[in-house]
Amino acid sequence: MILDTPPPAVRPAPRANEIAYVIRRGDTADQLSRNYLVEGRDWRALLRLARVQNPRRLPTGRQIRIPRNWLRYRIEPARLASYRGRVAITSEGRETSAVIGASIGEGMFISTAANSFATLILADQSRIVLPSQSRVRVRELRRILLTNAIDYRLEVTNGRLETKVQPLEGSSGRYRIETPVSMTAVRGTEFRVSFAAGTAITEVLSGHVLVTDADGQRRELALDPGIGAARDGEGAVRTEPLLPAPALEDPGAVKLDDIVEFRAAPTPGAARYRLVIASDAGFIDNNVEQISEDGHFSFADIPNGNQFARISAITSSGIEGFAQSYGFKRRLASLHASVDTADDGYRFRWWGSGSGARRYRFQLLGDTPGAPPIVDRVGLEQDSLTLHRLAPGVYHWRVGLLQIEADDTVETWTNPEKLTIAAPSRTRKADR
Repeated sequence: MILDTPPPAVRPAPRANEIAYVIRRGDTADQLSRNYLVEGRDWRALLRLARVQNPRRLPTGRQIRIPRNWLRYRIEPARLASYRGRVAITSEGRETSAVIGASIGEGMFISTAANSFATLILADQSRIVLPSQSRVRVRELRRILLTNAIDYRLEVTNGRLETKVQPLEGSSGRYRIETPVSMTAVRGTEFRVSFAAGTAITEVLSGHVLVTDADGQRRELALDPGIGAARDGEGAVRTEPLLPAPALEDPGAVKLDDIVEFRAAPTPGAARYRLVIASDAGFIDNNVEQISEDGHFSFADIPNGNQFARISAITSSGIEGFAQSYGFKRRLASLHASVDTADDGYRFRWWGSGSGARRYRFQLLGDTPGAPPIVDRVGLEQDSLTLHRLAPGVYHWRVGLLQIEADDTVETWTNPEKLTIAAPSRTRKADR
């Protein structure tokens, strides 16, 4: 259900640009200014904030609010933890290719091409995932020296960003995600932010977030878990509950075929579905993603091994709902078969892909798929078999595969195929 939300009441937040500090025993204005203030701000400014005159006697326990731009900080670059596909890192107009472990600092852009992914780990162990066709600018990755609080600011210029934020310690930490029309501030939560066609979307999976206009001070909107909000360039906001996570049909089936397929169970309210495949349960190392309107997904070139699939539903307004993850096993052992006529018989052929030793079994059955085998050949190494002098009638046939590699054994069969052999026509001799 979409709720057309009226513009929230204006709630100015001037203190967002201040740091609260409680004076400790032994603090002096000179010591604080030398260790924590930027050049151009000295102990006299602190005295005015503390409302005292003696620089050697600051009142223990008194709280003072110091403008953030007065305070020194250290920069804490992010780390490129994983990537797939084409990922570009741009710094000062110069583009470089992605390298695992690369340092991502302030002012840099990171962008992903189609069917590409990148995962960043921040210094506080918060995680950021950039899905396909996304571009993010790193604005600030700082730690305030006075309070040891983080001050992170990222901008989504296009596409999406998924993040899991570590809980912030103290009241002075900030974690902000901006778009050209919105700013999302959190204190420890899991959420997504996207920007496309002039609209910014925030989806809250856990915790609470605060969404404002791009300047961070107008039309403040608090979002609870399970709520998504869309904000356009004019400031209009609409919210709606997130759709529940869809289910996948038979998610535990071993994926043997050349094409890995999934199908989502229908979810009321869904206009389309998104499925992501990753090599890890935390979806840090994403391999591929796809969007489908009918919930059917087909992927090529999925490597062997234990993989993970994550499915979510998207409403017509573009707000994506909760996701559900499944583990599955990928073991390429495809098998295809056909039959052709041959001299005085029928030639059955089979082929497929997979590694390890491959042995085949051929069965010719009676007139129903469940009939006992008329022909049963096992341990075949070749890729064809010709049967001669088959009597007219209706048959079914299938080919089995036993694929062995190390300690892994896979057995699969083709679906039974029908073969009809017509009786030869009789030519009646002309009357003499």
